Amino acid sequence: MWEIRKLFSSWRRTFTLFLLPAIFLVGMLNLFPVLINYMTTGSLNKQPVMVVNAPDSFRDYLDENIKTNAFKYEFISADEFKEFKSDKADYHKRLHQGLLICYFYAGEDTNDFDGVITSYYKELSNGNAEAKSDAVVCVVCDANSITSQTRAEQLRVGILKDYQGSLIDKLGGEFGITGSSLFSVDSFNPVTDFEDYRTSANTTASRVVSGVLMILMYYTTYSLVSDMFASERDRGFMDKLIMTPVSRRKIYIGKILAIDVIVSFSTLITLGLLFLSSWMNRSNDAMSLLPFGMLLTPSELLIVVLTIPVTALIMTAICVSTVFALKNMQDITTNLQLPLIYFLGDFFLQMFRGTRPTTLEYFIPVHNAMQLISESFMAQDKLWHVLLVLLLNAGLAIAVFATTFRKEERK
Repeated sequence: MWEIRKLFSSWRRTFTLFLLPAIFLVGMLNLFPVLINYMTTGSLNKQPVMVVNAPDSFRDYLDENIKTNAFKYEFISADEFKEFKSDKADYHKRLHQGLLICYFYAGEDTNDFDGVITSYYKELSNGNAEAKSDAVVCVVCDANSITSQTRAEQLRVGILKDYQGSLIDKLGGEFGITGSSLFSVDSFNPVTDFEDYRTSANTTASRVVSGVLMILMYYTTYSLVSDMFASERDRGFMDKLIMTPVSRRKIYIGKILAIDVIVSFSTLITLGLLFLSSWMNRSNDAMSLLPFGMLLTPSELLIVVLTIPVTALIMTAICVSTVFALKNMQDITTNLQLPLIYFLGDFFLQMFRGTRPTTLEYFIPVHNAMQLISESFMAQDKLWHVLLVLLLNAGLAIAVFATTFRKEERK
């Protein structure tokens, strides 16, 4: 308790330890899409989606669906688009800056898009299996810009795919009743809306959040171990503590428990800020590392909350054993910072991997905790994974502490 009270004795120290790292990480995660947009387009402003020849069905769809607010739309006619496209330099410049063009075409510019779709479904309902439709939706983007390509894919999957599915209900007529199995739902259903957002957001979060938490946890752990063990020993304060009536082992255990509590609390604050940042991200940028709607069920949140202190414990064991194995302060600092390279590598590996973790990965200390948190966000966690990770990491941490303390007491 004395170690914890010491950290809370100064608001500057408390802010630096608990809030500053969390604010910095959340800020960097939110700054990422802005930087990517600037690096690829040369502009900090996101270009709207230019919708050409938008039919009434599409305008109605945009008005009725909340998730379409991820984009801003600029509606123009086919003639206005031809005039805009005539200036080739400005046309390609706007595309390079991230402009998306969504062009509705129905065989001829004068044809009514909704009318062509209605006629198509009417032919199908009359038994004409060979019926064809000339109605197409074309999305134009800059093929050399990763931001433009990513936003175009988000528009195609998140907006146009659902819009296409809604046409059979709005324009299908008799075929919409007899020729399909689609059914209508309430325009607003908070449960299904939250689950839709969660599915998309948690997929990204599983690749990002777990790695962010591991990096923050280790940074905080090695900073505290350096202060409570290495620096105190270097200043001679540790020798004075050992001379008190309290046993050496109890002093060490007290410091370790204090570190575990502080690291866990700091990590949970960061996790809360990540959730808050996700739900404040209403723009739902295609490049955002924390898209709108990140959410965990109570059981999934419990797994994450249990994993954090156990992971902090084994990180503390690694750092404490390093401190007791070395005497020179510079060597201690260098060796404590080296694992950060591993956590950074693991973070980027997690971001870009396209497969689920293998069974062997759950037997790798610390790494298995990151995989467990990731699987919790994906709702793919298994009970034996949870038990294995918690028991393995806790057991290994206790074994490292016991070995380290025995060696230290013999000196």
